[in-house]
Amino acid sequence: MAMTIRGILAMGLVLLVGGALPASAQMTGDAGGMTGMMGGGMPGGAATTGCPGMTGRPAGLGYEGPWLSFALAHARELDLTPDQVKGLTALREEFEKEALRLVGEIRAAEADVWQLERRTPVDIRGLEAKIRAVAGLEADLRIGRLKTIEKSLALLTPDQRQKLTGIAQSMGRMHGAMMMGGPGEVTH
Repeated sequence: MAMTIRGILAMGLVLLVGGALPASAQMTGDAGGMTGMMGGGMPGGAATTGCPGMTGRPAGLGYEGPWLSFALAHARELDLTPDQVKGLTALREEFEKEALRLVGEIRAAEADVWQLERRTPVDIRGLEAKIRAVAGLEADLRIGRLKTIEKSLALLTPDQRQKLTGIAQSMGRMHGAMMMGGPGEVTH
């Protein structure tokens, strides 16, 4: 359970810190960048690296990376309109707010689990109920993220989704080449 909570907390921090800074810098015209890109995320997330059943999502980012912030960081390359930037930013902020609330509830429930585990005798029914509550909150967090992604995709044109996929794939190839010790060239 501790790794799950750490993963959720890391995701929340990535969304808040790593996602907000480059996107806001990009929107104001400052030098942005791609800080906060993490391939981690919550366990069990679907990787959508170009799978036919997962069309419309940026290949290489899937549901694990903070793709909404990535899209905002590349607003100029995607030719996002001011209304699109406003809509995507609002969706990200709504999700961040909800994610913080859920992460707080998860942390509190995990503290309860920790306390229940140390009792003698162990209250199995109470522990089971609390563990199921944690799982439900984690599911709410993941489902909320998926819904936010779907709402975000609806704001993009097919051409913008295709551009976003191309940018993500290029970044993935550069990252892969750097990890393999190569020059980091992008090949088409």
